[in-house]
Amino acid sequence: MFNTEQRRKAIETFIRFGHSYADTIRELGYPSRQTLRMWWDEYVATGDIPISKHESNPRFTDEQKRTAVDHYLEHGRSLARTMRALGYPKSREYLCRWIDELAPGRRKYRGPNSRKSSPAPETKAHIVAELESRGCTAAEVARRYGCSRVSPYHWRRDIIESHNGDADNREDP
Repeated sequence: MFNTEQRRKAIETFIRFGHSYADTIRELGYPSRQTLRMWWDEYVATGDIPISKHESNPRFTDEQKRTAVDHYLEHGRSLARTMRALGYPKSREYLCRWIDELAPGRRKYRGPNSRKSSPAPETKAHIVAELESRGCTAAEVARRYGCSRVSPYHWRRDIIESHNGDADNREDP
């Protein structure tokens, strides 16, 4: 759960604060008193910062990770297909993390268009104006501009709020 760097920082803070568990935990926000005591006991016994068990004994080798990423890239970039074919990992999050680490930018992304850049404010205003003219449905406007159906409504609200905010900030002569 905690990496070796976090453990090192906790031990150093514990020493700096005069072996005060409460002050160390309050300063760092982690670990629990029992965990810090366990790290300290191991540090006293060995003289070394305790190494995270996940760092010292990784669940998957680098070769397994590379094999999974290569399979993913060569077989249609499907997470489920890769996990089913290889039998590992059991978690999509692991596979996504490996792909992002070993082949950055190559993972297929499905879902909302959050990775697309937001249109310029002038474009948003144009889309909102087209929506307000009611020449066509919101779905047609959204499809034409490549945004979600509800985005123009959100942009309209933002434009109205910013306009009302400007009016509130003006001083009467």
